[in-house]
Amino acid sequence: MKKTVHISGKVVFPLREGARAVIACSGGFIKTSRVVEIYEESEDLAHFETMNSIYKVALAPQPVTASMLEIYAKCA
Repeated sequence: MKKTVHISGKVVFPLREGARAVIACSGGFIKTSRVVEIYEESEDLAHFETMNSIYKVALAPQPVTASMLEIYAKCA
C-alpha cells in the first residue's frame, strides 16, 4: 500500500501523467516520482498518485523564490 501525503502548497507546473510533479511548500520544493494517475484538480485541491505515493495537496498561495524566476526566464 502506498503512503498518502497530505500537504499545503502549490503545484508549480501543470500535472501531467508520466512527468514529475513539483510542489512549492514551506519555503522549498518537493519533486515527486512520476505521476501515474490524476484523481482531482480544482482551485482548492490537487489529488494524484505517483509511482511511490498518493498526494493530496491543499492549494495555498506560496511565494515564488528568485531561483524559480530564473528557471522561468530560461523557459521563455
